[in-house]
Amino acid sequence: MGKSAALGGRPRQSGIVPDDPREEIITTAAELFAQKGFKATRMTEIAESSGLRQSSIYYWFRSKDEILRAIMDQNRVSLTAARALSDRPESAGVRLYIVLYHDVVQMCSAPLNFFDLEEAANHQPDVFSDFHSDYRELFARLLTIVEDGVLAGEFDPIDPSEFVRTALNLNEGSQYRFHVESLGLEEMHRFADAAARTSVRAILRSVDELGTIQQSARAGVAGYRALISDNQASLT
Repeated sequence: MGKSAALGGRPRQSGIVPDDPREEIITTAAELFAQKGFKATRMTEIAESSGLRQSSIYYWFRSKDEILRAIMDQNRVSLTAARALSDRPESAGVRLYIVLYHDVVQMCSAPLNFFDLEEAANHQPDVFSDFHSDYRELFARLLTIVEDGVLAGEFDPIDPSEFVRTALNLNEGSQYRFHVESLGLEEMHRFADAAARTSVRAILRSVDELGTIQQSARAGVAGYRALISDNQASLT
């Protein structure tokens, strides 16, 4: 029997998370892990805060470790995109746009905003060890894309590390504003598009190419989903 949403759960005001017990458990657990710490949080507390019976929690997750793994996997979409696209033949501008776009969507749709997750990772490095290693790899793969663009003459000859750091900072600020304002799906994609467009435009040697890059990248956001999905398995 497949797991369905028939068991119910509290609806979310943002519109991002559906009335789905599994997602409700992940969201609630993420909040409790950030507030109390992973070790101090009990499955009974997660069940109570989720509005579910404890037996329902175990129907979806056998342990806190499984819940934590689900939270971490939701924070890896942009890394899977970077892995899938870093060596593709498309222009650096298109690849950069797609990865940055996915980065914002990932953080906006995550159960915790990025800064809360980062704080949890800093306080519990043994539990959230993947968080910082994933971030370092994402940074490195974006760096490769930017260096490709500089070598090809597509991007201005700026410091690639400085640019990547600034672009990721912009994304993190965008998702924070999205979470604070409790915005919905339409705004999430608008935020992602605006952040990716702004960063790519800032580095392009010829701004006239932005329209073509944006058009190809927007098509690629949908077209590369299967390619990105194939790379997800290598992260787990």
